[in-house]
Parts: sequence; C-alpha cells; structure tokens
Amino acid sequence: MPCFLTECEPQTELTRFGAALFGLYGYHFVVDSFLIHPFVQFTLRKGWLTEDKVDKMRESLYKNAAVGAFHAMGYYVGWHESWFLNKEEYFKDWPYSPSEGLRWYYMIYLAFWIQSIDFMLNLTNNHYSVKRKDNAEMLVHHFATISLMLFSYSVDLTRMGISVLMIHDVNDLLLETAKVFVYLGWENLANMFFGTFALMWFVVRWGFYSYNILHSAYAYAYSDIVVHILEAGSYRDIDANVWYWVWIVWFGFLCLLLVLHIYWGLLIVKMVVKVLGDGNVE
Repeated sequence: MPCFLTECEPQTELTRFGAALFGLYGYHFVVDSFLIHPFVQFTLRKGWLTEDKVDKMRESLYKNAAVGAFHAMGYYVGWHESWFLNKEEYFKDWPYSPSEGLRWYYMIYLAFWIQSIDFMLNLTNNHYSVKRKDNAEMLVHHFATISLMLFSYSVDLTRMGISVLMIHDVNDLLLETAKVFVYLGWENLANMFFGTFALMWFVVRWGFYSYNILHSAYAYAYSDIVVHILEAGSYRDIDANVWYWVWIVWFGFLCLLLVLHIYWGLLIVKMVVKVLGDGNVE
C-alpha cells in the first residue's frame, strides 16, 4: 500500500500486503480442500448437485467463506469506533493514522480483490472458470474497488473505506447463499434468499450507499478537508486546486460504483419479474 499522508513505512506495508496475499491463498487452499471439496462431493453422492454445477458451487462457497470472515473482521475493527458507519465522522481530525486492525483489514481485502481478478481470468485456479455475461462489468467493478482502496489508504480515507466494503458484503453474502441453494435444487430456500438479496440491494446499494457514502463524500469530505486546503492555498506543497480535482476524481469513482449498482439493480428487477412468472431462480 502507498504511504503518502498515512503514517507508515512503505517496506512494512509491502511486507504486510505480501503476508495478507500469501495468507489468503493459504486460506483458500485450506477451506477449499478440507471443507468445500468434501461438502461438494457429499452433495454429488446424495444426488443434490450435478457435475455441471460443481465449479459454480465451489466458487460460491468460497466467496461466502471469505467475505463472511472479512465482514466479521470489519465489525471487530470498527464496532467500538464513533466513526463506524457514521457519515458525519468519516473525515473528522483528518489526516489520521489507521489502527493496526484497520491496516490489516485493508490489506486482506485488497488481496481478496486481486485474487478475485485472478480467478475470473482463470490464471491460477481451474475450478472457478465460470463465464458470465457481465464479466466485463465485474472487472470494471474490481479495478474501481482496488483503485479506491489504494487511494483511500494513501490519503487517510480508510474510515469510509471499511464502511463501503462492509455494506457491499451484505448483498454478496445473500447472493452467494441463494446461488448455493439454486445449485442444490432447493427452490424455496433459493427464492427466499434471492428475494431478501433483491430487497437489500435497493435498500443498501441504492439507498444507504447514496445517503451514507456519497452524501458524506460530497458534503463532509468537502467541508472537513477540501475547504481547509482551499483556504490554506496548498497542502503538503501541493496546490489547493490539485487537491480539489483529486476530490472530484475520487467522488467520481464512488459515483461509478453507484452506476454499476443501478445497472445490476435493473438486471435484478428483470430476474424478479422472471421469478414471479415461473417461480424459479436460475
């Protein structure tokens, strides 16, 4: 991770990231080999799962195992902090130094997004080579997320960063759970989880994301950070106008995520209409 405003040693952060990346691939190996693979084989023997769904099942189970662990870690790191999910305090006392727990959270989650791109492109794993119609949009989403994480870490915006990641977790966990039940052919449970996922998508990614994240980035980041830099004329020997445009670009990336949320939300509406028509999630 870059250390621009953040008080950190680049070599220490590089070592931390290497440990997080190595640890995540190790976590994947252990979980996939000793939990996911045996469970998938069990469902095959029971006749609940067909061979053509094996890779999709393994992918969804691993995503739940990873994102579920990250979500729990996020609560552990932020629960007792006054700024946690509080749009008015994300930028108070900026710049600040992230806690060790928040640093590790960021590194591990960054490693996960890099691993996700690896698996999407089928570079190191042949079991998750699932081709989808929205692969291009997913790659844009992953690269936008990685860019935002790198930027937010380097300029002390990690309080908002952890909130962005955690509100995304909610839908990811519900969707992957719904997929698991679809692959098993358990239609009632699949429909229940998909319905909850669809509802929470609009509540969390359209509503809460706009209210909590975008409004905070537009209003409070401007009043707590940008205004003071503009009044001073510069910050860290960089002209205030440069900082102003950095804020504009950063806000633009956050808006790009909302555009993707809207695009996928429209796809969800189409799927809901289909489910109401035939009663099954595919």
